[in-house]
Amino acid sequence: MNAFIVGSRNKTLNLWTNGRFGAAKRAVAVFQVRCESKLATEEDISKKSSNDGSVASMIRMRQTASMEGSTNVQTGVSSPETAKTASSSTASLLDPRSAFSGTTLRGIPPLSPEEELKLENMRSAQDEIKGELQNVLKQFNAPIRYAFAYGSGVYKQSGYGSSKPMVDLIFAVSHPDHWHALNLTQNRSHYSFMGSLGSHAVTFVQERIGAGVYYNPFIEINGVMVKYGVVSMDTLSSDLLNWDSLYLAGRMHKPTLTLRRDPLMRISKQVNLTHAVRAALLMLPKNFSSTDLFQTITSLSFRGDFRMRVGGENPQKVRNIVDVQMPLFKSRYKSIIEGLPNLEYIGDDVLQQDMGPVARAAMLRKMPNNFYDQLVRLGRKAGNRLPPGLGAEAANSERLVGMEGIRDISAQAIERIVARPAFTQSAKGILTSGVMKSISYMRAKNEKYKQAKNQK
Repeated sequence: MNAFIVGSRNKTLNLWTNGRFGAAKRAVAVFQVRCESKLATEEDISKKSSNDGSVASMIRMRQTASMEGSTNVQTGVSSPETAKTASSSTASLLDPRSAFSGTTLRGIPPLSPEEELKLENMRSAQDEIKGELQNVLKQFNAPIRYAFAYGSGVYKQSGYGSSKPMVDLIFAVSHPDHWHALNLTQNRSHYSFMGSLGSHAVTFVQERIGAGVYYNPFIEINGVMVKYGVVSMDTLSSDLLNWDSLYLAGRMHKPTLTLRRDPLMRISKQVNLTHAVRAALLMLPKNFSSTDLFQTITSLSFRGDFRMRVGGENPQKVRNIVDVQMPLFKSRYKSIIEGLPNLEYIGDDVLQQDMGPVARAAMLRKMPNNFYDQLVRLGRKAGNRLPPGLGAEAANSERLVGMEGIRDISAQAIERIVARPAFTQSAKGILTSGVMKSISYMRAKNEKYKQAKNQK
């Protein structure tokens, strides 16, 4: 088994490090190397757990995103054949079911006829708006590597009136400075006064303040009102894998509509969704429902967000998202839930997780470094003896999951990750959007807050 995984890892590592692929792709290769380094230890641990039936299920998702040599090359894109080979090899390592086919997991109950109809209608609506938004992308001369749409402008949420919300878009690009230079030439009117300072200043604000995203809101293109955010490929990939800020990674826990694909992002997105399920499990009891799971996952990016406390966001937003989009959540997370050896359905809409310390500690070690480190700090603050160093990680993980109040402490760890980037990113809006647009945006958010309060 080890020889098979090592061989697969070496092939993928050679494909992604010998070419001009950028630091973000090398980070995934580093992640695979670290998986291998802990493989033998985790194999021994997995044998002690009644629900862990495979070495592959214990591959940890934590990795150190060492971003040395961070210069990207816009033209350094793999051929379709190479990208496909690299993606499939890596995906086989990330999928906990890939190395064992004899393990039987209780499958997710099929969608009800009503849910099937809802899902079909949602996908039909997706196809319609996807065509519109892909035409929006074509209006930009600057190259966009990866793009997706999210939010109430794409996926219906309960609690909204008949007015059509603004569509939120994210453009991931290889060279933000170059991208903004091209876009300023074509679309100077999209920018606030920051545009007059040039692309270097715009890029500085984008990458040094907040969560690494530069938003241009209230832009009408082809009759569609959009707010588009620009982020570097490295920043987006690192947030998905490491949870640096959970700003975009958290938004991608909810249903999103991909408008332009990238092989690296497909893998990183799957890792991020798996992280989300595991984080939710640390905050949930032994038995819980699908609604409990998806509401906990959806709430991750709102924990610590100051807007939830000051009337800048709908207080019922988590419930509004999950209630209407439940079929999409089930479809999105089906393979992940079925692939986790410590989680299974035991009845009609009842899930059960393995609460044994060994299984939960193994799950914790697969979490992003940033989350794990925050949990260690909180554990020490609570008076637990947690020695430093990778050698103490196994023992520390068992102590952490055995702490009284681990559910609340896990939530606090998420809040610590989210709070500062969420605040600084919102404050940055005054620079990137301008005063008048910022006021309009905050007023719209406050109206939604008041409507939700009145509906209680």
